[in-house]
Amino acid sequence: MVYQDHLTKFVILKSLTSKRSEEVAYNLVDIFTLLGAPSILLSDNGSEFANNVVTSLKKFWPTLKIVHGKPRHSQSQGSVERANQDIENMLCTWMQDSKSDRWSEGLRFIQFMKNRAHHSGIKSTPYEALFGCKPKVGLTTSFLPEDVLKDINTEEQLEKVIESVQIMDKEQTIKIMQEKEPASKNGEDIIMDIDKDMLTEDIAVSDICCVCLKETSDALASNKCREKHEKCLGII
Repeated sequence: MVYQDHLTKFVILKSLTSKRSEEVAYNLVDIFTLLGAPSILLSDNGSEFANNVVTSLKKFWPTLKIVHGKPRHSQSQGSVERANQDIENMLCTWMQDSKSDRWSEGLRFIQFMKNRAHHSGIKSTPYEALFGCKPKVGLTTSFLPEDVLKDINTEEQLEKVIESVQIMDKEQTIKIMQEKEPASKNGEDIIMDIDKDMLTEDIAVSDICCVCLKETSDALASNKCREKHEKCLGII
């Protein structure tokens, strides 16, 4: 089953054992409780099928008010068919690369790939349109190089790497400022006061925070950033 949010083009893929309206409705409830429920439900299988699904939805969610949509025009229908074909092709490629015939296991990865791909209609990726940030893949999407990542297995090791980056950036900044000619005014040298916060906040090594790995306008080595994003750590 391919579910797509009309506004953001975000898709969710579900493996079904049948096309029974009850099973479709059951899986839609999972989606609606995660992303919210739409006002209108459209289906490639026709308005009658959509109406049956809406009826089945009421069994699982009695207070949900939703209506089935009218048939799409040919242009819109063609767009949906192309999207479905793209998903099928991506799934076939995944099965070949993974040497697996368990296509249902690949749906989650195809879903992630589809939602992080640029969509010309919304001029963005569906993931960014829905969540307002770029998709993250753990430390893989951080600023750290692969040869460093392979040796990081604990939070303590990650903290040491971050601290070493902070020290290196601070030393580099001091060196650059010392190499500059001293500014003078009226024949008197002006002593530049190097503030600690300035050194740690104005170093833009990456546009991804090294603490929470979210995009940020703050500096990579920002002490304030570490305090601000402390609550972003996931606990399992």
